[in-house]
Amino acid sequence: MEPGPSWTRVVVNVSQAGAELVADLLWQFSPAAIEEQESTDGAVLLAGFDDPLRAAAAAAAMGKLTTVSVQVIPVTDDGLDGWRAWATVERAAPFVIVPTWLDPPPLSPGEHLLWIDPAHTFGSGSHPTTRLVLGCMASIVEPTTSVLDVGCGSGVLGIGAALLGAAQVDGIDVDHGSPATTQSNARRNGVADKVQATTTPLAVLAATGQQYDLVLANQLAPVVIALAADLTTVVAPTGSLVVSGLLSDRWEETTTSLRGLTVTDVVIDEGWAAVILRTADHS
Repeated sequence: MEPGPSWTRVVVNVSQAGAELVADLLWQFSPAAIEEQESTDGAVLLAGFDDPLRAAAAAAAMGKLTTVSVQVIPVTDDGLDGWRAWATVERAAPFVIVPTWLDPPPLSPGEHLLWIDPAHTFGSGSHPTTRLVLGCMASIVEPTTSVLDVGCGSGVLGIGAALLGAAQVDGIDVDHGSPATTQSNARRNGVADKVQATTTPLAVLAATGQQYDLVLANQLAPVVIALAADLTTVVAPTGSLVVSGLLSDRWEETTTSLRGLTVTDVVIDEGWAAVILRTADHS
């Protein structure tokens, strides 16, 4: 077995008032996840990176802020055990996202248990954009819905759609480790028969004429803009597109590139936006 990536933890001490802004800045460097802990004089942000260069870049950016202190701490084990030690349960209505090595909490009526082990892929369920998309799906997915998750990572969104009753879920990702992780998580959640994942490029799907009732794209704005033509092409004539990863005060700059679709709802959480767009034929 080949060794896993070398994990690095970036620890940022910040005031409680500034924690949200600093966390948003950290997310721009693509950590696997960020945990916020309370401290006696503010908050501590713990960001885990599987790439020491990205960790160093994030720490350098944090170091330019006069209101924080930063530490870079190499994880001394294989990375996975160290990361698991500070993973937490996340509530993202109507889901409760539970790392597979933790015990699930009691569920409230209407909540769905969603087991996730992100391994070395993106998608622990801890980021606001993931929670936003999960919430948006709950009002869209029906038993006949076909779903495409663009940039599926660990499969958290697609598996969530399957748990809501979607008939078919396809996930695609440029990360070659993503399909195996998605399929493993699908099996853990009992929806392996509904969820498939590949590294097929979105452009290839668009060129084949494949279309879906619901397309999910939890991506940063530049990626959504770059994929805009193909994203709109794979939405079925009566379908919907949910895009997230957009800043709450700039989402319109991105959605104008999604021609032929109309914005029907915008949901905000911690400075991030998820936008639901529908085709003109959607009833």
